[in-house]
Amino acid sequence: MIQWDDEIVSAIARRRSVIMIGSGVSRNSTNAAGKRPDTWVDFLNKASERAGNPRVVLELIQQRDYLTACEIIKNRLGVDVFIGLVQSEYQRPGYISADIHKHIYELDSSIVASPNFDLIYDTYATNASRGTLIKKDHTSDDLLSFVSGGETRLLLKTHGTADAAHNVIFTRRDYAEARTKYRLFYDLLKSLVLTHTFVFLGCGVDDPDIRLLFEDVQYAYGRMPLHYMTLPEGEVDEDILSVASLAMKVKFLKYSPDKGHEELTSSLSELVTLVESKRAQLAAEQKW
Repeated sequence: MIQWDDEIVSAIARRRSVIMIGSGVSRNSTNAAGKRPDTWVDFLNKASERAGNPRVVLELIQQRDYLTACEIIKNRLGVDVFIGLVQSEYQRPGYISADIHKHIYELDSSIVASPNFDLIYDTYATNASRGTLIKKDHTSDDLLSFVSGGETRLLLKTHGTADAAHNVIFTRRDYAEARTKYRLFYDLLKSLVLTHTFVFLGCGVDDPDIRLLFEDVQYAYGRMPLHYMTLPEGEVDEDILSVASLAMKVKFLKYSPDKGHEELTSSLSELVTLVESKRAQLAAEQKW
């Protein structure tokens, strides 16, 4: 089980956290036919087949240059076909939420963010909140109205969403264009990195958007809160983790990947209990 630091519990309890949920969380879900949403690599491999498996794309995927691989695939297929593939994989299958989504919602963080295109957590949280959840993405021009905390519960779709697939950030050009065209959004994310504790769940250390964002803040300001990322034991080389930890100021929390990463879900259930207890303590002592 993950041993949650007191700093994580306190940050979430005080609603000074951003819970960032990645594709590893979505992989806990299936649809009625038992299908799980593809990882980014799985999606690119299938899309590459549709594009004729060009050798350069296969090489780029092996080199983990996913942004360039996706750019070539999108150019070969055309925008409309590519958008159709995104929606066919991440929207139309009708994935059903899992216990892990329930636990994330129960943490009651004022801000949850996700680079996932799928609508799994979106749908669960919207239903559980009875429609009061606010959902925004990088194209939203009114974000400042919803990040101040209080009663607002905000879901940030940092790479866009399958139900507006024409705006998803998936290729190298998409990243470059978004950072220029939607600069306010990235400035806001940088502010959150400086003022909130990020807790990454089901994310990888090689997400280029997240990596660049945190490295920018770390080297520009020299100091920021310690952030946390859960990772399965043995998934990433320790030397790579050491470099990432220093560059992003992230502490890695390991758990066993056995039985479909069951330990992460159990650990999050325990975290909910710890956060609820901390909130009760803060309320009793009036130390908000």
